[in-house]
Amino acid sequence: MLDIKLAKSKMENEEGMNHLWVQLLQDEQVQSQKSEIQIRLPKGIYRSKNLNGLVENEREHIVVDVFNRDVIIEIFTQDAIQCGEMTIVVSLLTAETTVSKEISIQVVEEDEMEMVEIDEQVVERIKELSKVTLPYDAGTNMVSIQSRILEKRDNEFSHLEKKYRIDY
Repeated sequence: MLDIKLAKSKMENEEGMNHLWVQLLQDEQVQSQKSEIQIRLPKGIYRSKNLNGLVENEREHIVVDVFNRDVIIEIFTQDAIQCGEMTIVVSLLTAETTVSKEISIQVVEEDEMEMVEIDEQVVERIKELSKVTLPYDAGTNMVSIQSRILEKRDNEFSHLEKKYRIDY
């Protein structure tokens, strides 16, 4: 009913990143079409919105309306956290039942990342998602362009920067 995998077997304790792949498999016992995925992360590990573009409610649960679907979530650390084995808990909440699964992740220093194992199946799925373009919404007339932020600094080379800077 619920299968979870990590892209990497280890994650850096400071500014580390990994991907969590949650697969929902059809179960004959559960008839509900509407369900939610809840992800509980250890302290110091955060997640972005799901990469599939599924709706997330105010409780930050991912709303799923059909089974045989998957969800990819990017998880990361911002500040240095304690190294060691940590547990991520993923729960599927339906009207009839709640199913939870755990997966362990090893949080290590950057120099210990040489022996990391990469799950190629998860990597391929992430690549497939990045190639998918979201459907064009004909009702949208707004285009958002992120402007560049130029930061002026005063230092011993600032006169050279003013003289040779090329703003393109």
